[in-house]
Amino acid sequence: MNKIIVFLVSGLWHGADFSYIAWGGINGLYQVVGEMLQPVRDKAVSVLRLNRDSIGHRLAKIFVTFALIDFSWIFFRASGISDAIMIIKSIFTVRNPWILFDGSLYKCGLDIKNFHLMIISIAVLAFADLCKCRNIRLRDIIIRQDYWFRWIFVAAAVTFILTFGIWGANYNAANFIYFQF
Repeated sequence: MNKIIVFLVSGLWHGADFSYIAWGGINGLYQVVGEMLQPVRDKAVSVLRLNRDSIGHRLAKIFVTFALIDFSWIFFRASGISDAIMIIKSIFTVRNPWILFDGSLYKCGLDIKNFHLMIISIAVLAFADLCKCRNIRLRDIIIRQDYWFRWIFVAAAVTFILTFGIWGANYNAANFIYFQF
């Protein structure tokens, strides 16, 4: 019950609208249900002789987490509960899979340049996660290089962060992430 209350209050903190409270409640529910189902998941892994360290198992966990979090974000981004319900209904009633390939996704606020930047960013994150899983410490590798390389690498990284940290047509330095709250 405490976790549900914490997540509900977190939703309320983000905005005094039922959609934010629903977002918080859904995430709290995920935590509670996840803990309740842990013995069932452990039993299923044992009975099916699944390897939790396999790539397939890890990818399945990533996919499920991504899908659940994306679902909860519908409530966070919708202007109200009724809009969130309409979005959820449209997810299950749209029967045109070609919208994923015909360029209509670019009409949702992400142009082709930003789409490519997103793909590159996801690849960088996947590479960093792979290095972490294999206990490869990129920092140690960079530190072992010559000083001139380290300086160039640091300068390039800072330039990249400064450039792409303020990317996009809607960027406004005056807007703090929670400016509307």
